[in-house]
Amino acid sequence: MQPRLLAIKGSLTGTVRQLIDGQISIGRDDANQLCLVDPVVSRRHCTIRKTEALHELIDLDSQNGTFVNGTPIRRKTVDHGDTIRIGSAEFVFLTHEGEHAPTSKIRLTDSSSNTRLAMLRVEDSPVPPAFGIEVGRMARDLTALFRISNIINSIRDSELLQRELLRLIFEVVPAEDGAVVLLTDLEEENPSICAWSRKTDEASKIEIQREFVHRAIWERAAVFTETASDSTTARNILCLPLVAVERTIGAIYLTSPHPAPPFREDHIHFLDSVSRIAAVTLENILALDSLRSENLRLKQELNQTSNLIGESKQIRQVEEFISRVSKSDSTVLIRGESGTGKEVVARSIHQVSPRKERPFIAINCAAIPETLLESELFGHEKGAYTGAVGMRKGKLEAAEDGTLFLDEIGELAPPMQAKLLRVLQQKEFERVGGTNSVQFKARVLAATNKNLEQAIKSGEFRQDLYYRLNVVSVTIPPLREHREDIPLLALFFAAKYAQKAKRPFKGISREARSLLTGYSWPGNVRELENAIEHAIVLGLTEEILPEDLPNGILEEQSEELAGARYHDVLNQSKKEMILNALRDAKGSYPEAARLLGIHPKYLHRLARNLNLKSDQTSDPKPN
Repeated sequence: MQPRLLAIKGSLTGTVRQLIDGQISIGRDDANQLCLVDPVVSRRHCTIRKTEALHELIDLDSQNGTFVNGTPIRRKTVDHGDTIRIGSAEFVFLTHEGEHAPTSKIRLTDSSSNTRLAMLRVEDSPVPPAFGIEVGRMARDLTALFRISNIINSIRDSELLQRELLRLIFEVVPAEDGAVVLLTDLEEENPSICAWSRKTDEASKIEIQREFVHRAIWERAAVFTETASDSTTARNILCLPLVAVERTIGAIYLTSPHPAPPFREDHIHFLDSVSRIAAVTLENILALDSLRSENLRLKQELNQTSNLIGESKQIRQVEEFISRVSKSDSTVLIRGESGTGKEVVARSIHQVSPRKERPFIAINCAAIPETLLESELFGHEKGAYTGAVGMRKGKLEAAEDGTLFLDEIGELAPPMQAKLLRVLQQKEFERVGGTNSVQFKARVLAATNKNLEQAIKSGEFRQDLYYRLNVVSVTIPPLREHREDIPLLALFFAAKYAQKAKRPFKGISREARSLLTGYSWPGNVRELENAIEHAIVLGLTEEILPEDLPNGILEEQSEELAGARYHDVLNQSKKEMILNALRDAKGSYPEAARLLGIHPKYLHRLARNLNLKSDQTSDPKPN
């Protein structure tokens, strides 16, 4: 089948564009094979090309970026089912028939029937009134209800349950076609419809009249046609609401063609009993499906934050490392400066490992006081110390057979280092105040920004623990060593915070991108994320401009920014004030900071950002 793009969001929703000769160009210009009239889209935005047996999506240096499955890319191989976002439009890339085929084509219609519509409000009593039904018919209905009850208790798939329900209903009610219509609200244009036909070799061609469904839901009563007219096109219709515990979730809709007799009152009472049984079960299944979907969405959001954004050589090496170590249970030591994304790498290892469905427990060894860290890691028994009113599991136990991530492991106190070493060696531990051993089954990942080899020499870190942790290690490169990834990271964070702030975002201006790429980023990716959030929150336009960025970035590079006379003059004024203060303070930073009314550390940062020479001071470090 010809590869194609299915539009699922935007002005072209529902349309399909095929790749011509294995490629398609996308942009705002009319010359593109796929033209998107959107100011957010660049004139030549991106293209998809076939390379051997693969299809590659290439961003043509667009201002606002191209996203694949929520991640900005420059060049990426796309597979069947991948979601591509360009501006406000979203497409699904398809290479064959599969799970992204359109949903049921059956829709509610506003056509009216030639027959008279009648209503019957069935009593709340589960036992229908006796109105002359013979014993054999009652036994048949009761048998069918038992079978339906058994089916309901054994099926947990919503669509399969609806089909089996209709099939069993047809054993009692003489309908030719039927459908279960599930509605979240009456204004919904495309409700969920599961249809079934007595002619099992044919697809159901049922036409569902909106009036019947809405009347049944509004009145909570059976709606049906009375004696059929002489028209050969007239059909008998019976519609009952699915009244669950919290709300009416939809309706059961049955039809039979003329000249079949209309549905009888005993059919209505039978279907009413069925609908009451089915409605509660369907409501519970839909609630569980909703919870599963929400759980999946949250996991996907977590996975997005754990995905590595970037296409540089350094990031690809880290990705290759992750793919190789994820399949093993070896302890991994992740090194790198603060803010480089060590926890992101740890989460990525967990997410692609066989333990991905198990817990991922992270603990910052530097953030918890030493007196509380033991209880936090190992847990405690009731009465172990004052305030221990009950047994509490620690992080080691909560991790189960998942992954335990120990961040800032270099800050661990020596007594805790010895206890952690025993856990890694013996694979067991005891809760504080306890005597029973608890098995430790989790995989351990550790991270540090310290030089552990130097810490071992100075006696701050145990050498035997180091060897236990450093089975496999990786160093995450600082952002200044892979600057080519900065535009992609900036786009990713900008899209994330623009969505969170519910404000439009068109892109990052060339001047702002130049500043972002040229900055030294001592805080690495974390500082970049904060800078982009700052720009999104305080920016006044739909585009990130240089003046939206934090002052530190402007102070360091304003001379390189074309047309930045305001920032250049401002920085020159700052330089003169600092130099005058240092001159009056005879080169003392603390004294100069006091004269300026600022903190000495802030004065040092200003001097560094403004490229002031340290040899002009006699006190290069703040007190």
